[in-house]
Order: sequence, then C-alpha cells, then structure tokens
Amino acid sequence: MHYRSYIKGRLHRSHRAKQAVTDGSRKNHFLVWCSRIGLPDPCCPTSPLQARNFILACYAVSLIRGETLKGDGFFIRHATLMGYISQAVRCHTDRLLPSPRTGVPIDYVSLMTAAVRKYKKVPNRREMIHDSMMSEIISRSTQTPSDSLQTALCDWIFLGRYNGFRKSEWCNDHHTKYARIEDPLWSGPDAVSFILEDFSFFSPLGVQLSDIPTLILDRVGYSTLLHRRQKNNDNYQAITYGKCTSNPVLCPVSAMLRIAQRAYRLRLPPLRPVAIYSGSSRSACRQITGKDVTSFLRSVAKTVYNLPSDSPQLRLWGPHSIRVTAANLLHRARYSDSFIKNRLRWKSDSFLMYLRNTFYTADQHSKALDIDLAPPSPMESRPLEPHEDALAAMTA
Repeated sequence: MHYRSYIKGRLHRSHRAKQAVTDGSRKNHFLVWCSRIGLPDPCCPTSPLQARNFILACYAVSLIRGETLKGDGFFIRHATLMGYISQAVRCHTDRLLPSPRTGVPIDYVSLMTAAVRKYKKVPNRREMIHDSMMSEIISRSTQTPSDSLQTALCDWIFLGRYNGFRKSEWCNDHHTKYARIEDPLWSGPDAVSFILEDFSFFSPLGVQLSDIPTLILDRVGYSTLLHRRQKNNDNYQAITYGKCTSNPVLCPVSAMLRIAQRAYRLRLPPLRPVAIYSGSSRSACRQITGKDVTSFLRSVAKTVYNLPSDSPQLRLWGPHSIRVTAANLLHRARYSDSFIKNRLRWKSDSFLMYLRNTFYTADQHSKALDIDLAPPSPMESRPLEPHEDALAAMTA
C-alpha cells in the first residue's frame, strides 16, 4: 500500500499529470454539453464539416456565457477558453475525424474567441453590471426602507443605466462634505454633483410639475436631468427621459421621482448634492460615496457569481461600472457609436474601449432588462459585428 501512496504523491506534484486531469475534465465537459443539447453523437461524423464547426462555436458561446467547470464564464481567460476548445477538437481527432476548425469556409469559433481576446486586452477595464446582477439589484431594491442606503443606491443605478453619469456627477468622497466647483468665473450652484434643482418633471402636455413631494408617477409624462457642470465643459446640458413602459421598476423617470421625493422627506438643504440616504440619529441624511457604490456592486457580484470575498475579480466593479453599463446597453440595442457618444456625453472616442463584446442571450430575461428606447433609426444604427452575426445565426 505504501507504494501506491508514493506514486499518488508524485502524481499529485506532477505538472503533466495535473494537465492531463484538466484536459480530461474539459473533454468530458464537452461531451456532457453535447448530451444536454440533444446531440446523439458529439462529433456528428455524418454532418458537413462547416456544421460541426458551427456546433463547436455554439459550445464556445456557452463557455463565454458561464457554462464552464467553475461556472465563472464572465471571467474566462482567452487561454482557458482555447483550452476547452482544444479538448473538444480532440474528441474528433481521437476518432480520426478531421478537425472541425480546419478547412472550413467560415471558422465561427475564431469569431467568438477573437471577441474575447479583444476585450481582455483593455487596460484597467471595469465590468458592466450584467443582467444577472441587475436582477439581484432589482430584488434588493425592495428589501430595505425607501430611504436606506441600499434602496437609494438601487434608484441611482436604475437611472444610471440610461444616463451613464460619471462618479463625480452624482456621488461624493465623503458622507458629509461634498466637492465644489472651484472656477472663479462660475456663477451657479457650486456643488459638482447633481442637486435637487437639476431634476424637473413634466406632464404629458409639457407643463412643468412643481408639487414633487406629493407627485404620483401617473401624472408625469417625462423628466429632464440637468448636467450643470461636465468634464467635457458642455455645461447646463439637459437630458430628457420618457417613462419606461416595458419595465416600470427600471424606469428612469420613476427612479428620478423616488430620488427627488427622498430628498424632500430627508429635508435636504437647498443646493446640496441630492444623492443621499437616511443616516443615524445624529445626522438626518448622509451623502452616497464612491466607496458605498463599490461595496454594493461587489456584494452583488459576490452573491451572483459565488465569488470569495478576496477574489480579484471583484475589483472589476466600481462606480464607473454604471457608465460602462449604459454604453453597453446602447451598444446591445445596436445604436451607432456616434449615437452612444452623443447620448452619454463623450467628446472623444474613448468610450469605445468600454464596449464589451458580451454574448447576450436572446431570451425573455435579457430582453426584460433592455433599455426602453425606440429602436434606432437607419442613421442611428450600427451593423452587426462578426461575432454578433454568428450569434444571430445560432439563435435563428
């Protein structure tokens, strides 16, 4: 028996042996996936080579969407993805069948893997708030009192999906002190972030509504959010939002109304930042900070993706994730780069690095979390990217 223990110990320390175990697990993962989707033979030996390549690309998409051995596909590295695909190809070549990636007119697999490689090269990137995370945030929005930090954060995140505001435009670094505009030529309110006066509500006929503390959503037709001071110096820009009919929970007008009415309930002093929540008995209200946003988003990601508290993946979420999310939702809706640039108030093309080639599902869950905007006109729309063309074919 002690001979077996010695061999087992050496095997455990052997890199080659560990890789063999990993390869075997990945090969079995592909076989299980094929069985789950109803393929009688995972290699489909009688099917055309292009069809087998297409099946392998579908497997690649499932990996990218999270169906890996660890279930952490949102974070799958390009090298790891290629390792899975390599073992799937081995299932063919071990049976002396040609590789489904060789000699095909269109290598759908390359279209998928190239999109992952491109995104992973973005330096200091921040992850968007994915649909599964947004579902968790929706659930949390009703779990605490209406003036609590958690509920307030949810409202701002719902609004941020449409506005894509920068951190400095809505939250601060301290719970009591706030950033002030230091330009000596500035004559308006000196708070850098939004104040209550920046929120306006209108009836469907365009009449401005003033009874905000008692206003009900049914009376509101649309709202505007005023950007008094912007990084790009396009100051006093007003953005208009209509009511969301497909998902009232995520409606930007409803979120704005809840934020404004919270400010009245907490007796926010005039001209102070409006991103607040109910504090302790010593303080009627406290300002939302960037650390509050980071802590909340990371707790959501930790829950949704079952990540340990010390996971480096959690660092991918922070206040800027809200802006990244807004850009990606417009990209997902097939709005053009120029539309995204104008809508989210960019002067340069720097926003392009935030567009994650996310492999969104086409199911009802994902559609319910889309932004409620009219489909882009021909002038506002963009063509599908190569991997999106392939995805469209897969879901057809």
